Amino acid sequence: MSEFKITSLSFELQRSMEDAGFQSLTEIQQEVLPQALAGHDILAQSPTGSGKTGAYLIPILEQIELQPGKKHQPQALILVPTRELAVQIADVIRKMLTHREGIRTAVLTGGVDMNAQVRSFSKGADIVVATPSRLLDHFRRHTFKPSKCRTLVLDEADVMVSMGFAQDVISCAAQLPEHQTMLFSATYDSTAEDQFAQLLNTPVCCTVSEEALIPQKLNLEYAVLDEKQKPDLLFKLLKKQDIKQTLVFCNTRKTCDFINSLLREKGFSANTIHSEMDPNVRRSIMKQFRDHSFPILIATDVASRGIDIPDMNLVISYDCPDFPDGFIHRIGRTGRAGTDGTAVLFLIPAEQNHIHEMKELTSLEPVRLNFGKEH
Repeated sequence: MSEFKITSLSFELQRSMEDAGFQSLTEIQQEVLPQALAGHDILAQSPTGSGKTGAYLIPILEQIELQPGKKHQPQALILVPTRELAVQIADVIRKMLTHREGIRTAVLTGGVDMNAQVRSFSKGADIVVATPSRLLDHFRRHTFKPSKCRTLVLDEADVMVSMGFAQDVISCAAQLPEHQTMLFSATYDSTAEDQFAQLLNTPVCCTVSEEALIPQKLNLEYAVLDEKQKPDLLFKLLKKQDIKQTLVFCNTRKTCDFINSLLREKGFSANTIHSEMDPNVRRSIMKQFRDHSFPILIATDVASRGIDIPDMNLVISYDCPDFPDGFIHRIGRTGRAGTDGTAVLFLIPAEQNHIHEMKELTSLEPVRLNFGKEH
């Protein structure tokens, strides 16, 4: 199969992609684009940082049609598990439409007053990014008109299953006319594949291995320490002069708030986001973080799904992730686009067995940080 290149696309889209920072197509984009443009259903396993958003957005934007009149009917629907991811994807779409007028994008997620959202969506949109439960609300109110929707994307399908959205996704898909379906999972998950098998019609399988996505310039480090020692090591790491943007992962909202308070007491400029926070506040905090208004963000895994900061060079797992695959999601936030990055994992003595999992998942040799007493 000949290599699919950016130059194979329309000139308008090429210009927009260049403005959005696309220099070349990633492996998953080269696999997906020709199949998606040919109309095939897609089943893709593509880890964080592989370029999967572009893999489904490029064919959508290449084929979308201008709609005359004031009311636009959705032509493409992208379902995602979280508000943050929906907002991030919508931002990417708008950047990729800089050289094409007349295409509207809408975000339909929970955490926003339903009546206000219905009013803002009154003129419709060509591309809709939504969370499953809120989209069902729009279907019930007949405010989402699916008659022209020809493309359905399930992004982070594995996460939607783990968060209990599978039946909502299936219910949404059932109300669409005949359409193309593209399903993306960040990690291989047979459960997600089984749950959504009925939505796919002889799909083309596209896969990028985890190993191919681990940045070559990534420094992988860990420390074995008592729980009470974690704050001191965190302070020590954050005092390094070469740190730009830092993301600190915690497993619970309570720990996020605790770490945020500790850092502020020590004079660090930090903020936190988690799933129970007002969505408008979360969006404001994320914008400030992207704009470098403060250098340290503390987040839970669920809230982190919409975080994509190109120059983030330090990711700290203050808590060991609940699942091994979660570590890949976390470290994928640093060392992006060929930049240097460091990922540090804090382990209490009972969690030392995860070191072997780190090696297997990343094919890297993690370096131990000597801190406090040896165990």
